[in-house]
Amino acid sequence: MNRDPGLQPERTLLAWRRTALGLIANAILLLASGHGTSDVRTGLGIVVLVLALACWAAVSAVYRRTRGAPIHALGHQRVVRAAAGLVLIVGLFDLYAVLTR
Repeated sequence: MNRDPGLQPERTLLAWRRTALGLIANAILLLASGHGTSDVRTGLGIVVLVLALACWAAVSAVYRRTRGAPIHALGHQRVVRAAAGLVLIVGLFDLYAVLTR
């Protein structure tokens, strides 16, 4: 019996992309706050930007590889943990930027 995943994989992809876009916006704000004042903030902004773009690329690659498959790798526990860790790290970077302003 073939299972029809419907639109769930696409909705999951869009949710991951929204997360990546939020991280990219966050990186741009970190870069803007560190412009000309602190090399640390600029460095943090670059790190967050690279991680967000890597998240976008990885999610897109997993979606292309598993499209239509009954196993939805985008919702895999390791992927969710990695994203939660990334969001936590970005939050700590933001906290640092706010406290040192």
